[in-house]
Amino acid sequence: MFVFQSALQTLKRYADFKGRASREEFWCFFVFVIVTNAVCSLLGLLLGFGPALGSLVGLLLIIPQVAVAVRRLHDLGKPGKELVVPCVMLFLVPVAFAFRGFLPKIVALGFLGITILVFANLLTLFARKGSNVPNKYGAAPTAFSFAR
Repeated sequence: MFVFQSALQTLKRYADFKGRASREEFWCFFVFVIVTNAVCSLLGLLLGFGPALGSLVGLLLIIPQVAVAVRRLHDLGKPGKELVVPCVMLFLVPVAFAFRGFLPKIVALGFLGITILVFANLLTLFARKGSNVPNKYGAAPTAFSFAR
């Protein structure tokens, strides 16, 4: 139940890119997004919508995902701009695979490998403990308090 309560708190800050987010806030929302997408995709398949329902929910959750990721980077003392390169690389992967031929496929696989390494680095950043002292992005996030 904690995951869904914390996800609700994160959703209340839907497009808030200022401030800081704790590890708990980020990872609880991460789990919430995965579970929600899986449930909605399964429901869409059962109701005859195909993957459209899961895709729609995924699109609706992009902004809060990016917002909590930027706030998580802020907690680590890093600017949210560090999220731009991985996101651009992720959107360019399908473009790289669109080219026909043997050599372009090899290049596309290499690009995919680099993209995976960039995201692995980003995930290790998100797993780090943030600073307990205020930084230029605000005060240290405290443990979730649902009494706010």
